[in-house]
Amino acid sequence: MLERLIFTAIIGYMLIVQIFNAKLIRPLIETRGRAWVYEQTVKSAWGLTLLIVALIFLFQVPSAEVGLTFAPEAGNEQAWQVFYLSCILVTVTLVFYLLVKTSARLRHVLRPYYELDLEKLLLPRTKPEEQAWGAVSVTAGVTEEFIFRGVLLYTISLYIEVPDLTLALIGGALFGVAHAYQGIKGVFMTGIVGFGLGILYLGMGVLWPVMVLHVLLDLIAGPIHVDAKSE
Repeated sequence: MLERLIFTAIIGYMLIVQIFNAKLIRPLIETRGRAWVYEQTVKSAWGLTLLIVALIFLFQVPSAEVGLTFAPEAGNEQAWQVFYLSCILVTVTLVFYLLVKTSARLRHVLRPYYELDLEKLLLPRTKPEEQAWGAVSVTAGVTEEFIFRGVLLYTISLYIEVPDLTLALIGGALFGVAHAYQGIKGVFMTGIVGFGLGILYLGMGVLWPVMVLHVLLDLIAGPIHVDAKSE
């Protein structure tokens, strides 16, 4: 019971903070700059993640229950199929990221898809900011997947027993809410992404492929608005 309440309180706190960030992030970027916001984002995300890891050890939660395993269980053919599919998606996304990174023409084509006001404000504009964005991408990919796919879905399962599809829908919706600072469209889009990543994770029970996929998706956004003169 205590385990369930503490995990719920931490996730609830994080959601509330993210919702309030919707009002704070713009003035913070305008007054402190993107680099400062990136740094604070990395520090707070890893701090919260380390706290949750400590609680997992304290409550002796099996690592497999939160996706901290290298591969699916032997003999689970369906899980292995999803695992292989995830690895293929990671490979394809990596190739696409490298193309985005090296092709100014492709970045120009993609730019209209990253035109939300806050996206234009938040995403890097210079090479140094793009490098800092790399740390943000890795941090978001690892910590958000651990929290929103591993810990959140585990916590929900402590309250109710529902099919994986429903669990992924709930997780995706909360993941979208956690990105309220991106506006309604951003909430919707991140919710869909969260749902898809949740389906993959629940299908194989392994977290690291969706972490890598999430990192790559965020890295792709990094060079989109970088000024041509800084390239």
